[in-house]
Amino acid sequence: MKCMEQGEYYGMESWGKAIYKDIIEPEMIHYTDYFSDADGNIDESLPASNNTVEFIDLDGTTKLVNRSEYVSAEELQKVLDMGMLHGITETWDRLEKHLQELQ
Repeated sequence: MKCMEQGEYYGMESWGKAIYKDIIEPEMIHYTDYFSDADGNIDESLPASNNTVEFIDLDGTTKLVNRSEYVSAEELQKVLDMGMLHGITETWDRLEKHLQELQ
């Protein structure tokens, strides 16, 4: 990710690495998400999250449920302090817009 909004983080890059543990089509994806460098080396000093994405069929529409778990409240707080809530909200908003454009 690269921050393109003007401000103190403008131009900064953030890298991540996902290791997929389980994919059950079309129901669920389970993976661990790590911070990394540009070469994919995991940054052990930053919190990892275990993530499950569920796709629930609702008679022709799909409900998506995303759960992210951290090993402690302190680890969660670290990523919240880094702006994770803003970032994930923006990601889901972009997905919603993209899906609307496909209809």
